[in-house]
Amino acid sequence: MASRPAVPDPLAGTLAARYTGVVLDIDGCLIRGHTPVPGAAAVLAALREHGLGPVLATNNASRAPDEVAAWLTQAGLPVEVDQVVTSVHAAAALLSHDETVLVQGTRALREGLEARGVRTTDAWRDADVVVAGFNPELRYAQLRDSALAIQHGARFLATNVDTTIPAEDGLWPANGALCAALSTTTGVQPEVAGKPNRGLIDEATARLPDPTRRPLVVGDRLDTDIAAGTAAGCDTALVLTGAADAASPRPGDPTPTWVLDDVGGLLRPPPHG
Repeated sequence: MASRPAVPDPLAGTLAARYTGVVLDIDGCLIRGHTPVPGAAAVLAALREHGLGPVLATNNASRAPDEVAAWLTQAGLPVEVDQVVTSVHAAAALLSHDETVLVQGTRALREGLEARGVRTTDAWRDADVVVAGFNPELRYAQLRDSALAIQHGARFLATNVDTTIPAEDGLWPANGALCAALSTTTGVQPEVAGKPNRGLIDEATARLPDPTRRPLVVGDRLDTDIAAGTAAGCDTALVLTGAADAASPRPGDPTPTWVLDDVGGLLRPPPHG
């Protein structure tokens, strides 16, 4: 009986084929606002088919992982809930069970912290910690109460300090911009739970099919995504569909292993080397 011809591996020779797993950022990497980055759906499908994950690690804690998965799937980027890690994981790891937390953020952030045993309060005078996460419906009274709690000695913990969110029409203010208002008022800079710290990348890596190997970390920000991947000892890829301008890195920004026009570059040959 004649043997069947070998089926070509569609990832052969591509950048993704160099790695045993991939961790992807979401905003600016896979999607801008509500519009997927061209080619992102094909990348997700190819990585999943070849056992490379991916796991999505986002600094944005305004949605719970199941909400993120539903939102992306509705936008044409199918993912499962266990593929999503948000900065609520990293924030909870920095809190002790005897601390009472005032949450400046969405219901998803508050419920995510409570699910991990964190005690929360609505009274700023009772707060040991203020946890600030992105909330597009933030009210002045919430900002005021957070500032008062910090002035009276509460720790100031930010899920992240990304200053912008890439959208279809430009860059929108993100959690870093909101935290800057608190810092301006109180003179206190926040501790940061998510990227650029490595905790979120470590959580994502643990969910990959081969958690013993360092994955490729892909994102659109040098100061968060690439910095976190570097801190975790991973190769990194910067995509130019979001917040980053590769032509003018700031002093102290890490150098990515790869620079890609978009996430579709994972399915193309490496740009160099």
